[in-house]
Amino acid sequence: MFVTLIVAVLIVAGVAVVALTKRRNTLAIHSPRLGILNLKGDAAERLIAEDMGALTPVLGTPVRGTASSPFCNVLFIHCDIAPDGRVTNFSGTLRDLIQTLCAPLVVVASENSGDAYVLSTKGQKHGRANLVMTLSRQGGAFPEFFARLFTDMKRGVSMPVAWVKLAPQGPVKEHEKLPSTIFACEAGQLVFR
Repeated sequence: MFVTLIVAVLIVAGVAVVALTKRRNTLAIHSPRLGILNLKGDAAERLIAEDMGALTPVLGTPVRGTASSPFCNVLFIHCDIAPDGRVTNFSGTLRDLIQTLCAPLVVVASENSGDAYVLSTKGQKHGRANLVMTLSRQGGAFPEFFARLFTDMKRGVSMPVAWVKLAPQGPVKEHEKLPSTIFACEAGQLVFR
């Protein structure tokens, strides 16, 4: 079977990330189910309400979890990542958490530092997904961006293509009305059906 190696440099709000994936076919998520895992407790409830307000019309009512994984294939995690790379209120790193949850699309919806994300993912080959790591939500820009992204994906546009459409890459003005994120396109050309 023919395999294409895709090298993508994604820049959102001035942050560049190199993502490597192997592409064989587009991965389709049929009837995407949104899940929210809250490892921050009450501190995350306001942000979760904002996210649900924007995403429920696109993906339906989410399933929620606080200590265990909600059964879903699109997962928003609200968590803090400690300076040593461990996820607070979990026994391991972000890669360990993603491995446990098994969702092909994971968004860390709470803000963490780029250094914390590096320590939580560096050198680890397990726990792969199309992973979005949030540096700054930029207020209401965060839920609005993902509602638009997921709407495009439901129309059959793959995640990386929809992402670049909404956040053009290359030498462009800083994306003032977009969240500041790192997108690691590890699951490749993911679409919703």
